[in-house]
Amino acid sequence: MQNFQIDGGANRKYCIQLEEALAISPELIHTLVDIDLQTFSVPTFSEYTAAAFLKNGRVFLLKADDIVIGTCVCIRCWERPNEMMVLSMGIRPGWRGRGLGQEFIGRVLGRLHQKGCHSVSLMVGSDNKRAIKVYTDVGFEVVEEEYTDPHTSEVLLHMRKKLRDEGVLITLP
Repeated sequence: MQNFQIDGGANRKYCIQLEEALAISPELIHTLVDIDLQTFSVPTFSEYTAAAFLKNGRVFLLKADDIVIGTCVCIRCWERPNEMMVLSMGIRPGWRGRGLGQEFIGRVLGRLHQKGCHSVSLMVGSDNKRAIKVYTDVGFEVVEEEYTDPHTSEVLLHMRKKLRDEGVLITLP
């Protein structure tokens, strides 16, 4: 993916790579749950949902050498079978603010395009300006606003990026 030099003590260079998780393991389940807890203010995964995503979705790992520093969990949309939805994307706190988010989602989009995916969507809180910038910088556009609770002002933005023209139904291997 790229060589990346982290600031700090040893000025060590790390090889940053994208890898798709292909098997379920207790360590990987723990990593998904851990990065989720470090990314969101409330837990969104349990060990059971993490295992289900590993089994039935697409889970991409951002690695620095052999250490997982980020995860991106995608599933196929029911209403648009040629579309994948990013359920969660997170990078460990010490690695944030270095452009890795854009690089990570860009590489994930490339992999999904290679697999025949036509579009990718996601939902993000309208107050999460940092994440919105990452997504718009790689070509996502807001397609809809959704209110999650009529008693609060929380708004989720539904964003989509088109990867290719619509065509025949695909099967992601």
